[in-house]
Amino acid sequence: MSSQPLLYLSDEEAWYCLRVRPKQENITGRMLRTETGIEVFSPFIRFKRARRQGVMWVTESLFPGYLFGRFCYAHQHRHVRAISGIMTVVSFGGMPSVVAPEIICELRKSVADDETVTIDSDIREGDEVKLVSGPFKGVRAVVTKLLPARQRVAILLELLGMQREVEISAEDLLPDVPHPLAPR
Repeated sequence: MSSQPLLYLSDEEAWYCLRVRPKQENITGRMLRTETGIEVFSPFIRFKRARRQGVMWVTESLFPGYLFGRFCYAHQHRHVRAISGIMTVVSFGGMPSVVAPEIICELRKSVADDETVTIDSDIREGDEVKLVSGPFKGVRAVVTKLLPARQRVAILLELLGMQREVEISAEDLLPDVPHPLAPR
């Protein structure tokens, strides 16, 4: 983000980062589009996560608590701030911070048309995995074979100090990787 102190006083449209209520990025973005007519960019990330019911696809905001809006600050900032869910326009030193259009362009290149990035969670031989259901829930193992015809995999488990190869449903495990947005 670059601080351009005079741009927010001009009649030109620019990109601004908007702080929104937690978990309200989608709804607030939709309201901004319909009630103000401004261009909104709110990318999401889709990935598999373990839940009590098993492995499920989850969609979360790529920038939790934020979205981007392109508008003329001098004429529309009050209307934008009045939208339910908008907390503030991100500012530095009391001045709204303009997001360079190149940043939005680069972000748009990495997302699909529906503003969603899907994280591949395919399992391959040699991958470390975590069992997410069944009697060994929470146990980590290594994939030794893929058995695609039966939608199963063979994993190497360490039980009672011995290693055993066990077949398990591919739906009962996830790659043992951190959250896609976690720092590496």
